[in-house]
Amino acid sequence: MKLNALYVAANDFDRAVACYKDVVFQSEPMLETERFVFFDINGFLFSILNTKAAGETPTYGTNCVPTIEVEDADAGFERLTSANLNPVMPPQNIEGMRGTQVRDTESNLLEFYHHITVSR
Repeated sequence: MKLNALYVAANDFDRAVACYKDVVFQSEPMLETERFVFFDINGFLFSILNTKAAGETPTYGTNCVPTIEVEDADAGFERLTSANLNPVMPPQNIEGMRGTQVRDTESNLLEFYHHITVSR
């Protein structure tokens, strides 16, 4: 496993993006989509989630999501849910990755993914 990214949820996406661009990182994002803005911080990916575009409402335990790269998100989902971690999002393809989410024992959201090739 490799922890190389996390994202924070934003209720006011434009305000959050401006805060990180102009104040926190003082740099332009490496990638912007409707759902995410990604900043490359020396190889660590810091992202902001547009909760409205994602159809989500941030709550305690979902406002910062560790995003962990694994070899196989599907196998990881099976292993974690078999160990009684609560499934949140079954494995699915999202923006060039195969991702899944579970809740840990404290109800914190964890995301696991692997990169995929997207056909156009």
